[in-house]
Amino acid sequence: MAELVLGPMLRYVSDTEATVWVETDGPSAVEILDHRASTFEVEGHHYAIVAITQLAPGSTQESDVRLDGERRWPAAVDGFPPSRIRTLPRIFPIRLVFGSCRVTAPDEAPYSLSPDEDARGVGADALIAYALRMGREDPERWPHTLLMLGDQVYADEVSPETAAFISSRRDVREPPGEEVADFEEYARAYHEAWGRRARCRDRASVA
Repeated sequence: MAELVLGPMLRYVSDTEATVWVETDGPSAVEILDHRASTFEVEGHHYAIVAITQLAPGSTQESDVRLDGERRWPAAVDGFPPSRIRTLPRIFPIRLVFGSCRVTAPDEAPYSLSPDEDARGVGADALIAYALRMGREDPERWPHTLLMLGDQVYADEVSPETAAFISSRRDVREPPGEEVADFEEYARAYHEAWGRRARCRDRASVA
């Protein structure tokens, strides 16, 4: 039975359409809001992009993810509101959240400290902080979309976990050292960055 590896990630939304990306641990049929897509394979990884159409403008739909007909998301342990797909309204204004490059590092000290406090520090994870804020807010105040203006992962500045993974595969004394060098290493860095788990108010751990 297929399981989710990463996602669901809402990659695109308009007033009537949305696309959701997932990674699974094997071939499967992915279903979201009665729309289906089969996974495709890249270097041993299985992905699907589910295109959802005919949504109402400015609407909100609670959603789950089913693999081969079996529900795999949301997780049984939860502390956030249900997963939702919200289409853009046709009447402005639209609330937008934007950010630049995202550094992948553990969301704990010393990495969560400022660079002034510790040389390894990169500061708080803004996306995790915003997710926790949204969990406390009225959904009417949630942003309509998130715009990433920079890198979603860094190839030349990896986390300790990704660095250890790279070192387990090849000699980092040879170029390019601890920089990401191939698809498998990019997939690992991407999973670490976008598979992090936030702590809810009840301390339950959810993606």
